[in-house]
Amino acid sequence: MVTGYHSAMRFFRAIAASLLVVLPVQAVDLPDLGESSRTALSEIQEDQLGRVIMRQIRAHRDYVDDAELTDYLNNLGDRLAASSTDPSRRFEFFAVKDPTINAFALPGGYIGVHTGLIAAARSESELAGVLAHEIAHVTQAHIARMVDAQKSSGLVSLAALAVAILAARSNPEVSRAAITLSQAMTVQSQLDFTRDNEREADRVGLQALLGAGFEPAGMASFFERLQAQGRLYENNAPAYLRTHPLTYQRIADMQNRVASLPYRQHEDSLEFRLLRARVWADEGTAADAMKRFGARVEADPGDPAGWYGLARAAWRDNRPDEARQAVRRLDALRASSPLVDILAAEADQKGGRPADAVNRLASALARHSDNRPLSYAYARALLNAQRADQALAFLEGQLRTWPEDIALFMLKAQAHEALGQLLDAHLAQAEAYSRQGATGAAIEQLQFAQSTRDRDFYKRSIVEARLAELRARQRLEDKPR
Repeated sequence: MVTGYHSAMRFFRAIAASLLVVLPVQAVDLPDLGESSRTALSEIQEDQLGRVIMRQIRAHRDYVDDAELTDYLNNLGDRLAASSTDPSRRFEFFAVKDPTINAFALPGGYIGVHTGLIAAARSESELAGVLAHEIAHVTQAHIARMVDAQKSSGLVSLAALAVAILAARSNPEVSRAAITLSQAMTVQSQLDFTRDNEREADRVGLQALLGAGFEPAGMASFFERLQAQGRLYENNAPAYLRTHPLTYQRIADMQNRVASLPYRQHEDSLEFRLLRARVWADEGTAADAMKRFGARVEADPGDPAGWYGLARAAWRDNRPDEARQAVRRLDALRASSPLVDILAAEADQKGGRPADAVNRLASALARHSDNRPLSYAYARALLNAQRADQALAFLEGQLRTWPEDIALFMLKAQAHEALGQLLDAHLAQAEAYSRQGATGAAIEQLQFAQSTRDRDFYKRSIVEARLAELRARQRLEDKPR
């Protein structure tokens, strides 16, 4: 736990430092917060601030770029958000590689989840309870009000505000360090959620949890366990307790509310069980992970999550034969999930059977046509099988469904490059960077496109028009506020 806590501190301190470097006092691409007389931060302003912070988080090595885990968190989060007090509000959920038990909400509806929280959740309802609590902080405007309160605090730099909010959502120690760097000491006392905020997030989150079909007791049981750990470890309490202080009154209030709600039992989804095993397989050393899952499948050979975790641990420990054997056992259990299909396809590719991987994923897509990780895996399998023309046709069809999907544009760039279509490759890469908010990198890709030998007048016109559009955006971003 101590190691994980310091890891979290390093992660958020690095983000804070990078924000201070890239965002001067007249901040680039940050919203104008307006006059101090404004009563609330608008949703658009909040979203702009959140996007600035997220650009830095995505560039950090501890950001988990895992399509399957991200897809699961967003499906779970969207289900809860649909039952929240603001079902039309946009959210984006992402994972941070850190063994501590924590989650945090940022401006703009961005919600981060530590891998340690996923690993520690004993049920899907417990994980959903934490996400519902964080969603409530956003829908009840706790973060917007917290940001708005800084207008009269002497915090003159929006860069400092971004740093302070990000750090405060991690833990108070990082927050103090970040605020010292930004010379905004007065903000610290106003950054933490108040007890009233926490109680309201409990109450509203509990209703969303119930409305989404999860066990309402999941939230209470998880917080009770965290409180017990805090008493056991005292100064080394779980990180969630340091950022979301629990009181006996809050626990009792949750227990009373749960007691008054109708009983509901929720069976954990296979996806939750598999992805929790995936997180466990990535923890500690590969050899230790092999031992843990080896013992698990020996005790319960009918557990799909055990074989899934064993396969992941075996690949990590460079034991391909044992990994493939675990995949075969998983297949024999007929565990129906895109996660299983993707894992089996990976085994086929690593075993030198690219055609088998393509066929497996094509069959899976016929059953789960709206699963994005399957789409990415299928496109990659086609590229690995030297079928770039088919990959390109498939990706263009997927982009008609998901025109803002960054991963699809990056795969499209790879397909064009494999076909020798360099102008198109640079253009697709530029679109990926543009959607990440990396305007400078997008412009650079378009300049590369201009320098290619492709003389297609129509394509070059598209590049020139897009280049003019992005340069105009860059001038707006660089304009002093």
